[in-house]
Amino acid sequence: MAGIGIICGMEAEARALGDRAYDDRISVAISGARPHLAETAARTFAGRGVGCLVSFGIAGALERGLTPGDLLVGRAVATGMVTIPLANPGANVPGRRVSLAGSDTIVPDAAAKADLARVTGAAAVDMETHRVALAARDFGIPCYAIRAVSDPADRALPASAADALGEDGRPRIGHVLLGLARRPQDLPALLSAKRDSDAGLASLRAVADDLMSALIDL
Repeated sequence: MAGIGIICGMEAEARALGDRAYDDRISVAISGARPHLAETAARTFAGRGVGCLVSFGIAGALERGLTPGDLLVGRAVATGMVTIPLANPGANVPGRRVSLAGSDTIVPDAAAKADLARVTGAAAVDMETHRVALAARDFGIPCYAIRAVSDPADRALPASAADALGEDGRPRIGHVLLGLARRPQDLPALLSAKRDSDAGLASLRAVADDLMSALIDL
């Protein structure tokens, strides 16, 4: 294979790749949860001749019953009126095969998640897969999506966590602390969100080696 281009929204997701991130056959970009930057990175990798693109990170559950840490392998991603098929990395990569939804904005609460689930039939939503899949489609190469659930379908994002990620994919700690100073009641929800995000990242770390081995061996 000519190489693998991996797009993550957060630095923590890229770190979940472990030593694989330093393999010279693998290129990794972090979009900072900015969908347009995810697409730009994907198109850059594709233009350099990678053999496939991968969307790798956590996701918000749309389907009730999914819990933090559940591992998902995308079989398609819906964005707007378009559904783009995704490639199957093979049986050696664990995870439930599901349809994903892509969103250019944060899906903030249970009602919005329920609306998106109803419209798309997707099990989970993230902000990178649809943009990476568009680039892969245009360049005629496979796109894979590996996602771990970070928040249940009935979870709302605390207001103080909005826009808490910098373009480098790292938390804007000062921004979060300022938000907490204004809304101290958000603290329990923020702690829950951190715990559940950590569960998702642990699942990504557990699958990273199997995924990279499967794609490199194609």
